[in-house]
Amino acid sequence: MAFVDGENLLNRFEAMVGEGLKHRDHTPQGGMAEPIKYDPKKFVWSPYTIANLYGGDILERVTYYTTMTGDVDALEDLNTAIGSCQTREIPYASIGQHQLRVLPKVFKKEARRTKTKSVDISICVDVMEYVKNDALDAVYLVSGDVDYRPLIEAVMRAGKRAYVASLSSGRGLGYSNVPDRYVNLDSLYFFGMPNALIR
Repeated sequence: MAFVDGENLLNRFEAMVGEGLKHRDHTPQGGMAEPIKYDPKKFVWSPYTIANLYGGDILERVTYYTTMTGDVDALEDLNTAIGSCQTREIPYASIGQHQLRVLPKVFKKEARRTKTKSVDISICVDVMEYVKNDALDAVYLVSGDVDYRPLIEAVMRAGKRAYVASLSSGRGLGYSNVPDRYVNLDSLYFFGMPNALIR
């Protein structure tokens, strides 16, 4: 199962946009199909985000965790937007997996600049519950937040595979060497970047 720290992904993405990088808001001629979905200050998603993480596994679920301010209607709109996203296979990869809808988990917060732990705690609780119940063989975490390192190590100690993907901006030093596989997502979200780096 895949667990996406959407708050981290969006913050790192918008930091890279702020540095002047051109994001994939359209499909270049002869390039990868489908642009990213991006709603400023709300969410970002490339349908290929998970594609390099799994091979030989059956991906059962992708959950996107994030927070936002606003009323009930605004939260519902964001849930709907995230829920309309899907995963895609990389065209040249013969991995034989089915496409999945991205499941939203949106938490309300009072002010945009307020730092909450809703996403981090929810991801940790969900991952450990699945591991405890032996409900998965591998955890796919999309986040560059080094605070997840103890979670990844706990997953591996439990005999499960742990894969991590993130944008390079703000990624914790040495974090990419912890999981069984690490994928740099820069090329999936921005033009002119080297192809996804897999370790």
